[in-house]
Amino acid sequence: MKRPYASAAALLAAAAVLLAGYLVVADRTSTPARPRPKPSPAPGATAAAGSWIISGRTLGRLLAADPTGRTTARSFDTPDAYVLTGDGNWAVPDGWRSTPTASFDSYTALESALTGNRLDPRIRAVLYDNEHWPQTPAAEQADPVRYDRMAADLVHRHHLLFIAAPATDLVEALRPGTASGAFDTFLKLGLAGEIARDADVLDLQAQGAEDNPTLFASFVAAATAQARRANPRIKVLAGLSTNPSGRAVGAAQIDRAARAVRSTVDGYWLNDPAASAACPGCTGPYPRTALDTLRGLGEEPREPAPAPAPTGSGTGTG
Repeated sequence: MKRPYASAAALLAAAAVLLAGYLVVADRTSTPARPRPKPSPAPGATAAAGSWIISGRTLGRLLAADPTGRTTARSFDTPDAYVLTGDGNWAVPDGWRSTPTASFDSYTALESALTGNRLDPRIRAVLYDNEHWPQTPAAEQADPVRYDRMAADLVHRHHLLFIAAPATDLVEALRPGTASGAFDTFLKLGLAGEIARDADVLDLQAQGAEDNPTLFASFVAAATAQARRANPRIKVLAGLSTNPSGRAVGAAQIDRAARAVRSTVDGYWLNDPAASAACPGCTGPYPRTALDTLRGLGEEPREPAPAPAPTGSGTGTG
């Protein structure tokens, strides 16, 4: 005769097996949660620990110019560094923790890559770089909010992070004749806020004002405020460049602009462009300038030198 407690134990064991099997199936079939960038505990607290965007080509040149590689790794060997790669030349060094990011300047190209399963499976984020240039179709330039939202929705449906990088020169497509006051027009149109609603990261292409830290800081601060009102979880970066629109600038000048917004933003996009179809007027690369910029920003923050505020204009490329 079987003991009652033995039968009960058998029933409990069988129930445990069934429950374990259910949990395994549920885990395999559940939809992954939408990824989110980790919020910075203190925006811009330290440059090396902040977020960065960098192209694979720029990263490669930095590593070649960096004798030990430590300065470059300090900023970019981290999940908070978005390395633009996956276009046939994988740019993330082996063993690095950087976030591999695909970059598109056209929603049409982005849609084709995602729906056609042509994106490298190692990619974890997608950047949409819409500007007033031939690479972005006219229809997308004329309605950047709509196309950024479409891009964000498509990217999130593929469980990737979405980085919006609308250039300020898009205002020329929206309000022809306003290029000379692109920053002001960009703010008046509320583009930072509207585009930030569905994005995970927003890059403000303010590098055209690097020669004027006051103008640079005022635009970045106002656009960041817009973005965070619309999306409190948004991570905001500011664009920097060694040669915005082809004008070569030194590390000290870039440093002043970066420090002027260090307490406002979560990081930077470091551009060091060479002449190309996307930027025919670019005069770089200047890897030594870019490396010196990283070294300078790795120090303790200091007050930026004041500068007069001209009317100024925005730029996207570079």
